[in-house]
Order: sequence, then structure tokens, then C-alpha cells
Amino acid sequence: MKGKHQLAEAIGRRIKGRVRVDAPMAALTTFRIGGPADLLVEPMGTEDLLRLTEILSQEDIEVLVMGRGSNLLVSDRGIRGLVIRIGRGLSRLRFESKDLVDVEAGCSVNRLVRETVRRGLGGIERLFGIPGSLGGAVRMNAGAFGQEIGERLQEAWVVRWGPGDQSGLFKKGTHELNLRYRDCDLDRNEMFLKFKFRFILDDPQLLEERRKEALFWRKERQPLGWPSAGSVFKNPPGMSAGELIERCGLKGKSVGDAVISEKHANFIINQGRATAAEVRRLMELAKEEVFRREGVLLEEEIRLVGEWGDDL
Repeated sequence: MKGKHQLAEAIGRRIKGRVRVDAPMAALTTFRIGGPADLLVEPMGTEDLLRLTEILSQEDIEVLVMGRGSNLLVSDRGIRGLVIRIGRGLSRLRFESKDLVDVEAGCSVNRLVRETVRRGLGGIERLFGIPGSLGGAVRMNAGAFGQEIGERLQEAWVVRWGPGDQSGLFKKGTHELNLRYRDCDLDRNEMFLKFKFRFILDDPQLLEERRKEALFWRKERQPLGWPSAGSVFKNPPGMSAGELIERCGLKGKSVGDAVISEKHANFIINQGRATAAEVRRLMELAKEEVFRREGVLLEEEIRLVGEWGDDL
């Protein structure tokens, strides 16, 4: 494998997007936490992505794909390998018909909700307030108030890297993605490029009311004013992870500047200078207490990425 500076130069010669070495990840995540990534690439379109996969197919390097960093806890040591950040360069949105939308993975969830609600298209209006991009939302099959993004998905296009004809652009149906609660089937050498969604014709005024209700609920019950990565743990079947943590008396529990929110116990907030190690220790403490007192083993919803070693 080439050194990171050499690889950055090789990628920079092939794509129009931005390439950075030792990029600080704290500035690119909603937690505002994390060390540097060896390489960060921000593609400017489909051609950039396809050229990038050609290079990746010839290199032995770890790859992390991210969007707005709203569901990530990056280690304090940072990320070894290459981070592909899907953002503004891949955020186009096009209405193919009254109810059919073609949209790229870097588009924000909130933008898609606004555009569909305005046109009287329902099905995801209650997802408003989710801070991530569509790529991450589909990857986690994001949902709220009885709606899930995967319910409206018709098909997805993924970019894949690997030897020979395994590399390139491929279409996947929803059955291939096997969308389920906060997960789907996406290989480590694949990333979402774009999606096709079909929505439900409805009254724009009613949809707007539901959108506002969802946002009001979030503002009232979630610590939106603090850096966080959203819900830390998945809800166990028939249970609320936040209620389980609250019943253990852990609201307000802190490790350094990492604090379990007083407003919502399934949120850990960064009160200033929290480290990834502090957040992880607090997560482990919550898991241990809930298992000890409630007999339930919580599963992480946020993704822990980077070089951790023995940082606990």
C-alpha cells in the first residue's frame, strides 16, 4: 500500500473533490469528538466515486464511509485508513413524477422531508429533525413515530470496490438490502450513491402539521442544544432503552465532560471537552447497570469507529 501522502496525491490527480491528509474528525461529527483520519476524501459526484473505487480496488486500505457524522463516535486516536465523506457533491434531488423521487445519498433527511411535504407527499414527515444524510438514514433504516425510511424506498444504487468485475455501480432492490430495525445488508466494500423513493399523496397542510409536531416533540424531549450522536442504544423489543437507563438512576451520570442527558437518558452529550474514551466508558457503565438491574443487554445504535486499542 502507498503511504498516505502518496495515496492522497494519486487520488487528487484523478478526482475533482477534496482530498485531505490527517483531517480532524471532531469538526465533522455532531459529537464534536475524535482524532484525525489518515485520509479524507470528499467526492464531487458519481464520476469521482467511480474513479475512487478504481484506486481502492488496487489498494489494501481500510475504508470508512460517512455522511454528516451524526451517528459516529470517532476514537481519540483517530482513524487509520481512508474516510469517504458523502456530502454536498452528492446531494442532488429530482422528482421523476408526482410521487417518485430520485435523490443522492448526500442529501439531508430534513431537506427531503421539506420537499416532499411541500408537494403533498407523505410517508417520512415524522422523520423531520433527524440530523443525518440519506445514506446514513437508509444504512440504519432510520425511523420515528411509526415511520421508517425503508418503507418508502423502491431501490438503491451502490458503488462497490474490489477486484475485476466486482467494482463499479450496481442497483439493489429492497429485498437485497433486507432492511430491518436500525440495520440493513450492505457490504463493507459498498457505499450508497442514490435512491428512488415512492411517497403517498396527502394533504400538504396535514403533512406540515405532522412535521412540526415531530420537531416540537424532539425539542421538548431531546437535548438538541448539545453535541451528541443521537440515540446511543437501540430499543430492545417492546422496550425503551432510555426508560431502562432512567430506571437505573443514571440520568446526569458523567465521566469527564461526557454526560447522560437529564432530558433523555438514551442521549450522551458532550458538555465541552469530552473525549471518545469518556463517552465509551459511560456507555459501558450504562450497559452494565441496565444488565445488572434490568436483565437486558443493550446494543449500540451509534457506530464506534477508529483506532481504540485499550482506551477504556
